[in-house]
Amino acid sequence: MRDFRAGGAVLLAAAVFAGSGAGTGRADTAEGASGSPPALPEVSAVRSGDGCLPPSETVIDRRVWTEDALGLPEARGFADGGGVTVAVVGGGVDDTAAALDGAVQGSGEDCTGFGTFLAGVVAARGQDGSGMTGVAPAARILSVPVAGDRGAAGPGDVAEGIERAVDGGAGVVLVGAAVPADAENPAVAAAVRAAAEADALVVAPASAPVDGGTGKDAAPALPRSGSGVLAVAATGPDGAPAAREPAADAEGRPAPVDLAAPGRAVMSVGPGGDGHFVAGGDPVAAAFVAGAAALVRSREPGLTAGQTAERLVSTAYPAPGESAGALLGAGTLDPVAALTAAPAPRSGGGGVEAAAFSPDPPSGPAVGRTLAVVGGSALLILVLGLGGAALRYRRTREG
Repeated sequence: MRDFRAGGAVLLAAAVFAGSGAGTGRADTAEGASGSPPALPEVSAVRSGDGCLPPSETVIDRRVWTEDALGLPEARGFADGGGVTVAVVGGGVDDTAAALDGAVQGSGEDCTGFGTFLAGVVAARGQDGSGMTGVAPAARILSVPVAGDRGAAGPGDVAEGIERAVDGGAGVVLVGAAVPADAENPAVAAAVRAAAEADALVVAPASAPVDGGTGKDAAPALPRSGSGVLAVAATGPDGAPAAREPAADAEGRPAPVDLAAPGRAVMSVGPGGDGHFVAGGDPVAAAFVAGAAALVRSREPGLTAGQTAERLVSTAYPAPGESAGALLGAGTLDPVAALTAAPAPRSGGGGVEAAAFSPDPPSGPAVGRTLAVVGGSALLILVLGLGGAALRYRRTREG
């Protein structure tokens, strides 16, 4: 979220929402003079300082950009995640928010707020006066806390969390604790194998933040992409990669990425009440993929975890070019295509056939509505350009 803070609270708030026009909608706190929504408090995976994350006092009723960027209203017309349990392996899940009431097994304290945020992305139930709904609002959440009060976790914690998630009957395991992969960890590898044998799909962030004077911002995360694991990278409201360059390990090898999903300026619920927060990063992107996996497994319970992963990857919007592929993997998550289309033929392991899917970013329409919140002639020009891209996208998908 560093770049959004540098841009100012107004632009951050504008990027989150996809209202019908400038100055429309309602929040439970006053809007700014510009007509933009109030800025939301941020939540992160690792918290510094004393005390736990305080509750948010702001509830937004404007539909967030991720809804239209991923076609979630249409996707929920095919499946809602019912019958699927998604484990959140991280810092715990607080179910105080009405959107998570009755949806969480093993709920408890969440000092950082990040586990609750991820759970909301996956399965928040729609509420009157709230602009956000989880990807799979009928899915069950299994809280598997493995991180300390500050959010820190290690490879052993992740391995134990995956094992506990599988033992708890999770069909999808979301690794919400981003742990740098300095080397392959035997315990994590064994936990992933056990998950695959139990037919549970593991969804994890592709990268993890790196602290200290390493000269880089991120490193590959555990568990890495491979059999039984989908590694997910983040995109922004414009559909572009959130990272400027691939995360790399100490030897310069880039982090493998299977799929991309929204992971910047994302809104969800948090601990202590119904207020909304904003967060980002690869774990947030992984939460969208975990929710989509729950939709697919709900609609087609006969699919194995491996087949579900293949469906999600092969129906993604292809990344435009080799350089983008290094950051986005096979492309951007498309829940509607995953729910309605069989996996496209793979050609030499290079992804889906380009003719089957439009390469235009799926977030073009949402960006137009997002920028309309702040108005201005320069932004109008940008909106018109994005609108043309959205029209080409629709014609391609309908043709």
